[in-house]
Amino acid sequence: MNKFLNLLALVLTTSLAMADGNITVKPSAPSDDPSMVMQVGPEKVQLEEFESIFNKNNNEENVTKEYLDDYTNLFIDFKRKVLYAQENQMDTSVAFKRELAGYRKQLARPYLTDQAAEDELVAEAYDRMKYEVRASHILITIPENATPQDTLEAYNTIKGLRNRALKGEDFGQLAQQYSNDPSAKTNYGDLGYFSAFRMVYPFESAAYNTPVGKVSDIFRTQFGYHILKSVDKRANRGEVKVAHIMIEERDDATSQEKTANQEKIQQLMQSLKDGATFEEMTKFSDDKGSAKNGGELPWFGAGQMVPEFENTAFNLSSPGDISKPIQTMYGWHVIKLLDRRGIPSFEDAEADIKNKIKRDARSNRGEEALIARIKDEYNFSEGKSRSRHQDFYISRLNQLTFDFDNYSNNIDPFCKINYKTWDRASYTTEGKTMFTLDGIAYTQDDFADYLAVNKIKVDSANSCPVVKERYEDWVNKTCLDYEDSKLEEKHPEFKALMKEYHDGIMLFDLMDQKVWSRAIDDTLGLLNYYNLTKENYRWDERALTTVYTSNDELTASRVRTLINNRYNSSVLTSEEMSYLGFGKGEFYLSDARILKLMNRYRANNLKISSRSFEKGKSTAVDNHWYNGLTENETNLDGSVFFADVKELKNGEQKTFEEAKGEVITNYQNYLEAAWKLELEQKYPAQVYTDVLYKLVD
Repeated sequence: MNKFLNLLALVLTTSLAMADGNITVKPSAPSDDPSMVMQVGPEKVQLEEFESIFNKNNNEENVTKEYLDDYTNLFIDFKRKVLYAQENQMDTSVAFKRELAGYRKQLARPYLTDQAAEDELVAEAYDRMKYEVRASHILITIPENATPQDTLEAYNTIKGLRNRALKGEDFGQLAQQYSNDPSAKTNYGDLGYFSAFRMVYPFESAAYNTPVGKVSDIFRTQFGYHILKSVDKRANRGEVKVAHIMIEERDDATSQEKTANQEKIQQLMQSLKDGATFEEMTKFSDDKGSAKNGGELPWFGAGQMVPEFENTAFNLSSPGDISKPIQTMYGWHVIKLLDRRGIPSFEDAEADIKNKIKRDARSNRGEEALIARIKDEYNFSEGKSRSRHQDFYISRLNQLTFDFDNYSNNIDPFCKINYKTWDRASYTTEGKTMFTLDGIAYTQDDFADYLAVNKIKVDSANSCPVVKERYEDWVNKTCLDYEDSKLEEKHPEFKALMKEYHDGIMLFDLMDQKVWSRAIDDTLGLLNYYNLTKENYRWDERALTTVYTSNDELTASRVRTLINNRYNSSVLTSEEMSYLGFGKGEFYLSDARILKLMNRYRANNLKISSRSFEKGKSTAVDNHWYNGLTENETNLDGSVFFADVKELKNGEQKTFEEAKGEVITNYQNYLEAAWKLELEQKYPAQVYTDVLYKLVD
């Protein structure tokens, strides 16, 4: 994303790109615009624009007139290139528009949310992280694309259960008997302790907002309707890191197998008492994944492990403490505490909380608050709409208050369509207005077009709830798109940033076309440039070598022995001799044979290459500036290399291939310099010093 911004910074900060040609420096005339600081070609530059870019790229604390003059030259150079790009319509290509649109989407994101609402969510989440709540719940599921009748039936069921709980019936028994959560059959709805981000947001909110001992109001998640009973609330115990040894016990284990498992865990405990280390004993663990790391498990907090395991881990006092054997649904465990930590400070947790919010349903809250503000700002009106008292956010999360019947009759025709066979092209509407935003009417035809793109795949018997959901989505998207279209008008800093990106992309593409890629692709020009300047490309003193790079010291040592004994067959075993396939009376360890032998069991155990080293490029070679094998030198990746110095040379001219990288760089500089001369003549510049020096006076 920042490729052209980096380029822009480079152009406007480097001292190698001075553009001081064809620039007239003078005070502005009384008839000139007093806010105009310069004119480049046909473009008049206002001081405000220049100052904004200057401040963004300036790192100097004390700006002098000389510094400002240098920067002005660079700015004019930049402007000339942008003018050239505009004249050549480089901002009209499909690729340019697509790239700029992609950046605009990213840059617009902070403006298309309600920051205050997001800040509240972060604060709310951190406040909840300080506590762990324990709750039991009852779930009545609702089918996907449920009809209003299905929804009402589910609602009445959960409402009846809530009334029974409020009258004193045992909540756990109700959960065990009626909840659609399969786990309720065994846990009676008890979900244990959990903290923020462990449950879907509506559930988390209900759990934290319901007083201990009370039953919540009915709320809805993507799973259906819920009620919960708040069982307890305590301070967050933080997280622990433990290792464990597990003896697995299947659900269908026989009594003999269960006895054997208990004996095995007791034998493990006895071994630990007798002095065996916990890490040694993990080799007997049936949790093979953790056993490879000494039984170590990732950090965990409340609600992430089965309760027996979690409570035992948290009850260990100090790192190194080992628990007694405990049994869980998975088998027997012995747990060793490795470390524990509390919840992080707000400053340390803030970034992580924001990332979690982005992945969570609560992230919609900022957008929904913004939509509400947009509707208010632009006088959103639905005509014969549903109740305006309906809270938008609550309606999304809890469709309990979603009153289908109060929607505009303008939606009704869309509920009668069989979308499995619907053809937008032949479908006609009455053209009625469905809503207005900032005085703009959005009609049934607009909605039909939206449905044609955002397809519904149900018949008319089940379409209405989906149609109304699509309607909500369409209204929201329209509001956000409208706000998006106003960003440059409402936010000058956003407009300036977009201009910067616009010019930056053009400049990047232009430099690539005129200089960078041109120098690489122009093979004939490159070769001619080399021939004209080849005296500039000469080698310093260098050593021509063969380099042997091994995976480890042991391999390097064996390779060195083989090289020193290329004619000595005793360095090989008879089996190695047979593997290398020497003929009768033939023995010579060429590099090819050494390579084959050392990579026999492990690919790339040894690599051999030819390379020249200039003085100062390798300590090992510098210390052995004569023919023969250098000492070993270790690379950053742990591999070991040594070189066989074959020949020493000094001062020869580089061939084109040897100098190609340098030639390309110099040819690019030449092309850019020539092009800049052309731009200077094409776009003369005037700088008005009395305006410019206001920045330093």
